[in-house]
Amino acid sequence: MKVEDSGMELGDKIKELRNQKSMTLDELSKKSEVSTSLLSMVERNISAPTVRTLEKIANAFETTISDLYRDMEGVKVRDQGTDGVSVIHQRDRRKLVLGRERAKAHYELLTPDYRKKLQIMYIHFPVGKNKGDFLSHEGEECGVVLEGRLKAYVGDRTYVLEQGDCIYLDSSVPHKWENIGEIEVRAFWINTPATF
Repeated sequence: MKVEDSGMELGDKIKELRNQKSMTLDELSKKSEVSTSLLSMVERNISAPTVRTLEKIANAFETTISDLYRDMEGVKVRDQGTDGVSVIHQRDRRKLVLGRERAKAHYELLTPDYRKKLQIMYIHFPVGKNKGDFLSHEGEECGVVLEGRLKAYVGDRTYVLEQGDCIYLDSSVPHKWENIGEIEVRAFWINTPATF
């Protein structure tokens, strides 16, 4: 996972946290159940962890994925007034890249920072992109497919979503996504509370 347009990459933040807690790579590996070699590549920003791997690392630090990002440089927010209104121009959106090299999902955050109660993302799932392991986390989420065909695995059920279709779910139910179409899936996604 990579954060674009940020002063610090995710691997740097993980290494900084590990050093603050006086943990060796081996200790973090045992606590997170993530291999030492993968952790080393993540810290050097050579490999992008899956969401599940990042969740294990965050749990080992007794924090959340959202908290990992809160300490990193925020997006450029223009026209922020005292009335609580923020404008984020398209060129200034924070972009997250999740997954392995050949099938990376791109997330653009549409909310100004990670401290908001609501997190809205514009997601691009490449063709053949499967989100990997099932995830579950506190909260609720809702998504709408703008283009493409997305297969949703929620608990023991599956749903096929096409352009204009929406899904709403309790995020504590294990879930994952897969692009089953011939074009990139583009979708808007809303999470509460912020997931990462």
